[in-house]
Amino acid sequence: MLATSIPTMPQESVRREHYVGILLAYVEAINPTDAERIEMGIVTQESLDSGRTKPVNYREEDGRYRIDFWLKGKDESGKDVRVRHSVFVKNEDARPSTVGNIQVINQQGKTAYIPQVFFEKGKSPYEDWFSAPFQRARVGEAELLHFVNAWMNKKTEDKAVVLDFASISKGNLKQLHQILQSDKASYVKIMLGVRIADDGRRFQTVFPRLVMPSWTINYERLHKELVNYLSNAQSRNDYGVTPDMAYDRKLYRLRVYDEVVTTSNSSNMMHSNMQEPISQLDLPITSMHDEDLPF
Repeated sequence: MLATSIPTMPQESVRREHYVGILLAYVEAINPTDAERIEMGIVTQESLDSGRTKPVNYREEDGRYRIDFWLKGKDESGKDVRVRHSVFVKNEDARPSTVGNIQVINQQGKTAYIPQVFFEKGKSPYEDWFSAPFQRARVGEAELLHFVNAWMNKKTEDKAVVLDFASISKGNLKQLHQILQSDKASYVKIMLGVRIADDGRRFQTVFPRLVMPSWTINYERLHKELVNYLSNAQSRNDYGVTPDMAYDRKLYRLRVYDEVVTTSNSSNMMHSNMQEPISQLDLPITSMHDEDLPF
């Protein structure tokens, strides 16, 4: 009797998961060069040579400079999880909210939107949690300071690190790399989600509005921010949380959303729901901070 041939998965298969929940991660790299991206395994020389992957360019068409923080942590099984958190900066005043309030930053690195009359007087309408003095925020400055403060484990009452924002917005990241190489750098906690494209494909993404210091154990503020965002935006991102859910710390446990298996044969791919898997290299780079703010 002839043996029946049973097709098997090729030996060179790569299993990759998409996650939702909070990842405890360290900063692995900031705006890596193409050579560094190859060393990290983000891209291959062959993909660059063939043109399938474009050489890295951190300057956006609108003049903003993109800062990519590559974060790396582990899931509950000990498997490496790598994500990218992008901040877009420009040495221009941040635009007002939809009702004309001005974004300002104080010495603790806190940010708020205040009415024009308070800005002109240099007074805060929120003295119980946002104190003067303050200055007008520039594009992406609040987001960058927020990340760096969390990264350096700053407490609420601590003064924020002073960044040379004008230089950073020109692409000089020396100050950020010095933090990366120092003992002041710590871990951060960031919320992971899955972005669902128009064609149904899925990408790993992050919730950039709140990056937390590593010591954070209460996620109620994150829940409030996330629910508020999901309630007011037509988002294609799934964070494993819906606007009607009450806070429960268990919602933020890092867990697998779906799983992708790719093989050396590009035509032989499997997905949990038979969708084409997506390389993290193709992850769309977007900024939630471009949205109109209703306050």
